[in-house]
Amino acid sequence: RMTTVAQTKPNEAASLAEMGNKLAFTKKLQAVTNKIHATHNIDEIIMEVTEDIRGLFEAERLTLYVLNEEKDALISKVKTGLNAFNELKLPITTASIAGYVGLHKVKLNISDVYDNAELQSIRPEIHFLKEVDKKTGFRSRQMLVFPIISQTSTSLLGVVQVINTLSGLPFPAMVEEGALEIAKTLAI
Repeated sequence: RMTTVAQTKPNEAASLAEMGNKLAFTKKLQAVTNKIHATHNIDEIIMEVTEDIRGLFEAERLTLYVLNEEKDALISKVKTGLNAFNELKLPITTASIAGYVGLHKVKLNISDVYDNAELQSIRPEIHFLKEVDKKTGFRSRQMLVFPIISQTSTSLLGVVQVINTLSGLPFPAMVEEGALEIAKTLAI
Protein backbone atom coordinates (compact mmCIF):
# COMPACT_ATOMS: atom_id res chain seq x y z
CA ARG A 1 0.00 0.00 0.00
CA MET A 2 2.73 2.48 0.84
CA THR A 3 4.36 1.99 -2.56
CA THR A 4 1.04 2.58 -4.35
CA VAL A 5 0.52 5.92 -2.58
CA ALA A 6 4.11 6.96 -3.30
CA GLN A 7 3.69 6.04 -6.97
CA THR A 8 0.58 8.18 -7.47
CA LYS A 9 2.11 11.35 -5.97
CA PRO A 10 4.38 12.12 -8.97
CA ASN A 11 1.38 11.57 -11.30
CA GLU A 12 -0.74 13.95 -9.21
CA ALA A 13 2.04 16.54 -9.27
CA ALA A 14 2.37 16.21 -13.06
CA SER A 15 -1.40 16.50 -13.43
CA LEU A 16 -1.49 19.63 -11.24
CA ALA A 17 1.39 21.14 -13.20
CA GLU A 18 -0.42 20.45 -16.46
CA MET A 19 -3.61 22.05 -15.10
CA GLY A 20 -1.57 25.07 -14.02
CA ASN A 21 0.01 25.35 -17.47
CA LYS A 22 -3.40 25.08 -19.13
CA LEU A 23 -4.87 27.74 -16.86
CA ALA A 24 -1.96 30.13 -17.48
CA PHE A 25 -2.23 29.53 -21.24
CA THR A 26 -6.01 30.09 -21.19
CA LYS A 27 -5.55 33.39 -19.34
CA LYS A 28 -2.92 34.55 -21.87
CA LEU A 29 -5.17 33.39 -24.74
CA GLN A 30 -8.07 35.44 -23.36
CA ALA A 31 -5.85 38.53 -23.04
CA VAL A 32 -4.66 38.17 -26.66
CA THR A 33 -8.18 37.60 -28.06
CA ASN A 34 -9.38 40.69 -26.14
CA LYS A 35 -6.52 42.71 -27.64
CA ILE A 36 -7.41 41.49 -31.16
CA HIS A 37 -11.06 42.48 -30.61
CA ALA A 38 -9.89 45.99 -29.61
CA THR A 39 -8.16 46.57 -32.97
CA HIS A 40 -9.84 48.15 -35.99
CA ASN A 41 -8.02 46.65 -38.98
CA ILE A 42 -5.38 44.17 -40.13
CA ASP A 43 -2.55 46.74 -40.04
CA GLU A 44 -3.34 47.47 -36.41
CA ILE A 45 -3.29 43.74 -35.61
CA ILE A 46 0.09 43.40 -37.33
CA MET A 47 1.53 46.45 -35.56
CA GLU A 48 0.14 45.77 -32.10
CA VAL A 49 -0.87 42.14 -31.62
CA THR A 50 1.42 39.79 -33.59
CA GLU A 51 4.06 39.97 -30.85
CA ASP A 52 1.42 39.00 -28.28
CA ILE A 53 0.33 36.04 -30.42
CA ARG A 54 3.97 34.98 -30.85
CA GLY A 55 4.44 35.23 -27.07
CA LEU A 56 1.28 33.23 -26.42
CA PHE A 57 2.59 30.38 -28.59
CA GLU A 58 6.08 30.70 -27.02
CA ALA A 59 7.58 30.83 -30.51
CA GLU A 60 10.55 32.55 -32.14
CA ARG A 61 8.64 34.00 -35.08
CA LEU A 62 5.14 34.53 -36.40
CA THR A 63 3.93 35.46 -39.88
CA LEU A 64 0.38 36.61 -40.53
CA TYR A 65 -0.76 36.24 -44.14
CA VAL A 66 -3.92 37.81 -45.57
CA LEU A 67 -5.69 36.78 -48.76
CA ASN A 68 -5.11 39.17 -51.68
CA GLU A 69 -8.01 40.74 -53.61
CA GLU A 70 -7.66 38.23 -56.47
CA LYS A 71 -7.92 35.41 -53.90
CA ASP A 72 -4.99 33.52 -55.47
CA ALA A 73 -2.16 34.49 -53.12
CA LEU A 74 -1.34 35.18 -49.49
CA ILE A 75 0.23 38.51 -48.63
CA SER A 76 2.46 38.86 -45.60
CA LYS A 77 3.02 42.34 -44.31
CA VAL A 78 6.38 42.49 -42.58
CA LYS A 79 7.10 45.37 -40.24
CA THR A 80 10.05 47.37 -41.57
CA GLY A 81 9.72 50.39 -39.30
CA LEU A 82 7.45 52.02 -36.75
CA ASN A 83 4.52 52.30 -39.19
CA ALA A 84 6.06 50.89 -42.39
CA PHE A 85 5.45 47.53 -44.06
CA ASN A 86 7.07 45.40 -46.74
CA GLU A 87 4.78 42.93 -48.54
CA LEU A 88 5.67 39.34 -49.42
CA LYS A 89 3.43 37.41 -51.85
CA LEU A 90 2.97 33.64 -51.61
CA PRO A 91 0.80 31.73 -54.12
CA ILE A 92 -1.94 29.53 -52.68
CA THR A 93 -0.48 26.26 -53.93
CA THR A 94 1.19 23.17 -52.47
CA ALA A 95 4.60 24.71 -53.26
CA SER A 96 4.80 26.02 -49.67
CA ILE A 97 3.48 25.00 -46.28
CA ALA A 98 1.43 28.20 -45.80
CA GLY A 99 0.12 27.92 -49.38
CA TYR A 100 -0.94 24.32 -48.74
CA VAL A 101 -2.74 25.31 -45.52
CA GLY A 102 -4.54 28.09 -47.39
CA LEU A 103 -5.48 25.86 -50.30
CA HIS A 104 -6.85 23.01 -48.17
CA LYS A 105 -7.96 25.06 -45.10
CA VAL A 106 -6.27 22.65 -42.71
CA LYS A 107 -4.02 23.07 -39.67
CA LEU A 108 -0.52 21.58 -39.78
CA ASN A 109 1.77 20.98 -36.81
CA ILE A 110 5.18 20.00 -38.18
CA SER A 111 8.02 19.02 -35.84
CA ASP A 112 10.80 19.49 -38.45
CA VAL A 113 10.18 21.31 -41.73
CA TYR A 114 13.50 20.01 -43.11
CA ASP A 115 12.37 16.38 -42.60
CA ASN A 116 11.10 15.42 -46.06
CA ALA A 117 9.70 12.12 -44.74
CA GLU A 118 7.52 14.02 -42.25
CA LEU A 119 6.29 16.40 -44.96
CA GLN A 120 5.63 13.50 -47.37
CA SER A 121 3.63 11.70 -44.66
CA ILE A 122 1.25 14.68 -44.58
CA ARG A 123 0.96 15.01 -48.36
CA PRO A 124 3.53 14.10 -51.05
CA GLU A 125 3.27 17.51 -52.72
CA ILE A 126 4.07 19.65 -49.63
CA HIS A 127 7.37 21.51 -49.77
CA PHE A 128 9.23 23.78 -47.39
CA LEU A 129 10.70 26.88 -49.04
CA LYS A 130 14.29 26.62 -47.78
CA GLU A 131 15.25 29.72 -49.81
CA VAL A 132 13.80 32.03 -47.13
CA ASP A 133 16.03 30.46 -44.44
CA LYS A 134 19.03 30.68 -46.78
CA LYS A 135 18.40 34.39 -47.45
CA THR A 136 17.86 35.34 -43.81
CA GLY A 137 20.25 32.95 -42.05
CA PHE A 138 17.34 31.90 -39.82
CA ARG A 139 16.75 28.15 -39.29
CA SER A 140 13.12 27.07 -39.25
CA ARG A 141 12.36 23.85 -37.38
CA GLN A 142 8.89 23.42 -35.89
CA MET A 143 5.91 25.02 -37.56
CA LEU A 144 2.29 25.41 -36.56
CA VAL A 145 0.35 26.75 -39.51
CA PHE A 146 -3.40 27.32 -39.49
CA PRO A 147 -6.01 29.00 -41.69
CA ILE A 148 -8.17 31.99 -40.81
CA ILE A 149 -11.61 31.12 -42.15
CA SER A 150 -14.70 33.31 -42.36
CA GLN A 151 -17.29 32.06 -39.87
CA THR A 152 -20.15 33.03 -42.21
CA SER A 153 -18.98 32.00 -45.69
CA THR A 154 -16.27 29.44 -44.75
CA SER A 155 -13.96 31.16 -47.25
CA LEU A 156 -10.25 31.65 -46.58
CA LEU A 157 -9.25 35.04 -45.12
CA GLY A 158 -5.62 34.33 -44.28
CA VAL A 159 -3.05 32.01 -42.72
CA VAL A 160 -0.99 32.21 -39.53
CA GLN A 161 2.45 30.61 -39.50
CA VAL A 162 4.08 30.15 -36.08
CA ILE A 163 7.74 29.17 -36.31
CA ASN A 164 10.02 27.42 -33.80
CA THR A 165 9.00 26.75 -30.23
CA LEU A 166 11.22 28.34 -27.60
CA SER A 167 11.52 24.87 -26.01
CA GLY A 168 12.72 23.23 -29.24
CA LEU A 169 9.92 20.64 -28.89
CA PRO A 170 6.92 20.30 -31.23
CA PHE A 171 3.96 22.61 -30.56
CA PRO A 172 1.79 20.92 -27.88
CA ALA A 173 -1.91 20.03 -28.27
CA MET A 174 -2.91 22.84 -25.89
CA VAL A 175 -1.30 25.37 -28.27
CA GLU A 176 -3.07 23.78 -31.27
CA GLU A 177 -6.40 24.31 -29.48
CA GLY A 178 -5.40 27.93 -28.79
CA ALA A 179 -4.59 28.36 -32.49
CA LEU A 180 -8.21 27.55 -33.38
CA GLU A 181 -9.41 30.22 -30.93
CA ILE A 182 -6.96 32.80 -32.33
CA ALA A 183 -8.07 31.95 -35.91
CA LYS A 184 -11.75 32.47 -34.98
CA THR A 185 -10.96 35.80 -33.33
CA LEU A 186 -8.85 37.01 -36.27
CA ALA A 187 -11.67 36.02 -38.66
CA ILE A 188 -14.07 38.35 -36.82
